[in-house]
Amino acid sequence: MENPVIIILIVAIVVTLVIFMVRSAGQNKDEKRVPNYRALFIIGVTWLPIGIATDNPGFWVMGLVFMIIGLKNKNKWGQETKWADLSPRVRRLKIIVLGGLTIILMATILYFLLTRSA
Repeated sequence: MENPVIIILIVAIVVTLVIFMVRSAGQNKDEKRVPNYRALFIIGVTWLPIGIATDNPGFWVMGLVFMIIGLKNKNKWGQETKWADLSPRVRRLKIIVLGGLTIILMATILYFLLTRSA
Protein backbone atom coordinates (compact mmCIF):
# COMPACT_ATOMS: atom_id res chain seq x y z
CA MET A 1 0.00 0.00 0.00
CA GLU A 2 1.57 3.21 -1.13
CA ASN A 3 -0.98 5.66 0.22
CA PRO A 4 -3.51 4.15 2.63
CA VAL A 5 -5.18 7.52 3.33
CA ILE A 6 -6.91 7.55 -0.07
CA ILE A 7 -8.07 3.97 0.31
CA ILE A 8 -9.39 4.68 3.81
CA LEU A 9 -11.19 7.77 2.47
CA ILE A 10 -12.84 5.79 -0.33
CA VAL A 11 -13.91 3.03 2.08
CA ALA A 12 -15.33 5.61 4.50
CA ILE A 13 -17.36 7.26 1.72
CA VAL A 14 -18.72 3.91 0.53
CA VAL A 15 -19.64 2.83 4.07
CA THR A 16 -21.36 6.17 4.72
CA LEU A 17 -23.38 5.88 1.51
CA VAL A 18 -24.41 2.31 2.30
CA ILE A 19 -25.49 3.24 5.83
CA PHE A 20 -27.47 6.21 4.50
CA MET A 21 -29.17 4.13 1.81
CA VAL A 22 -30.06 1.28 4.18
CA ARG A 23 -31.41 3.71 6.75
CA SER A 24 -33.51 5.63 4.24
CA ALA A 25 -34.76 2.46 2.54
CA GLY A 26 -36.02 1.07 5.85
CA GLN A 27 -38.20 4.09 6.57
CA ASN A 28 -40.96 3.19 4.08
CA LYS A 29 -41.77 -0.42 4.87
CA ASP A 30 -45.41 0.05 3.82
CA GLU A 31 -44.40 1.15 0.34
CA LYS A 32 -44.06 -1.77 -2.06
CA ARG A 33 -41.18 -1.40 -4.50
CA VAL A 34 -41.30 -2.86 -7.97
CA PRO A 35 -37.93 -3.90 -9.41
CA ASN A 36 -36.71 -1.85 -12.34
CA TYR A 37 -36.26 -4.63 -14.87
CA ARG A 38 -35.11 -2.21 -17.55
CA ALA A 39 -32.21 -1.14 -15.32
CA LEU A 40 -31.32 -4.80 -14.73
CA PHE A 41 -31.25 -5.34 -18.50
CA ILE A 42 -28.99 -2.30 -19.00
CA ILE A 43 -26.64 -3.50 -16.24
CA GLY A 44 -26.53 -6.90 -17.91
CA VAL A 45 -25.78 -5.43 -21.32
CA THR A 46 -22.95 -3.43 -19.75
CA TRP A 47 -21.43 -6.16 -17.58
CA LEU A 48 -21.49 -8.92 -20.18
CA PRO A 49 -18.93 -7.33 -22.57
CA ILE A 50 -16.85 -6.00 -19.67
CA GLY A 51 -16.61 -9.54 -18.27
CA ILE A 52 -15.72 -11.01 -21.65
CA ALA A 53 -13.12 -8.30 -22.37
CA THR A 54 -11.44 -8.64 -18.97
CA ASP A 55 -11.80 -12.43 -18.89
CA ASN A 56 -13.70 -12.11 -15.61
CA PRO A 57 -16.36 -14.82 -15.35
CA GLY A 58 -18.06 -13.06 -12.42
CA PHE A 59 -18.91 -10.04 -14.55
CA TRP A 60 -20.05 -11.87 -17.65
CA VAL A 61 -22.10 -14.46 -15.75
CA MET A 62 -23.85 -11.79 -13.66
CA GLY A 63 -24.29 -9.68 -16.79
CA LEU A 64 -25.95 -12.61 -18.52
CA VAL A 65 -28.20 -13.25 -15.49
CA PHE A 66 -29.25 -9.58 -15.27
CA MET A 67 -29.88 -9.46 -19.00
CA ILE A 68 -32.05 -12.59 -18.91
CA ILE A 69 -34.06 -11.31 -15.93
CA GLY A 70 -34.58 -7.96 -17.66
CA LEU A 71 -35.66 -9.55 -20.94
CA LYS A 72 -37.91 -12.09 -19.24
CA ASN A 73 -39.80 -9.24 -17.56
CA LYS A 74 -39.79 -6.85 -20.52
CA ASN A 75 -43.56 -6.39 -20.24
CA LYS A 76 -43.01 -4.86 -16.76
CA TRP A 77 -40.52 -2.20 -17.87
CA GLY A 78 -43.16 0.54 -17.85
CA GLN A 79 -42.50 4.24 -18.13
CA GLU A 80 -39.59 5.93 -16.44
CA THR A 81 -40.52 8.48 -13.79
CA LYS A 82 -39.59 12.02 -14.79
CA TRP A 83 -37.44 14.12 -12.47
CA ALA A 84 -40.29 16.60 -11.95
CA ASP A 85 -42.58 13.78 -10.74
CA LEU A 86 -40.19 12.59 -8.02
CA SER A 87 -40.78 13.53 -4.41
CA PRO A 88 -38.25 15.93 -2.84
CA ARG A 89 -36.97 13.11 -0.62
CA VAL A 90 -36.25 10.83 -3.60
CA ARG A 91 -34.63 13.69 -5.52
CA ARG A 92 -32.36 14.45 -2.55
CA LEU A 93 -31.42 10.77 -2.21
CA LYS A 94 -30.57 10.51 -5.92
CA ILE A 95 -28.45 13.66 -5.78
CA ILE A 96 -26.57 12.38 -2.72
CA VAL A 97 -25.94 8.96 -4.27
CA LEU A 98 -24.81 10.41 -7.60
CA GLY A 99 -22.60 12.92 -5.81
CA GLY A 100 -21.04 10.18 -3.69
CA LEU A 101 -20.40 8.00 -6.72
CA THR A 102 -18.86 10.96 -8.54
CA ILE A 103 -16.54 11.63 -5.60
CA ILE A 104 -15.53 7.97 -5.47
CA LEU A 105 -14.86 7.95 -9.22
CA MET A 106 -12.78 11.13 -9.04
CA ALA A 107 -10.81 9.85 -6.03
CA THR A 108 -10.13 6.56 -7.82
CA ILE A 109 -8.92 8.33 -10.97
CA LEU A 110 -6.76 10.69 -8.90
CA TYR A 111 -5.29 7.75 -6.98
CA PHE A 112 -4.55 5.92 -10.24
CA LEU A 113 -2.86 8.97 -11.75
CA LEU A 114 -0.80 9.69 -8.63
CA THR A 115 0.41 6.12 -8.21
CA ARG A 116 1.11 5.65 -11.91
CA SER A 117 3.36 8.70 -12.20
CA ALA A 118 5.31 7.90 -9.03
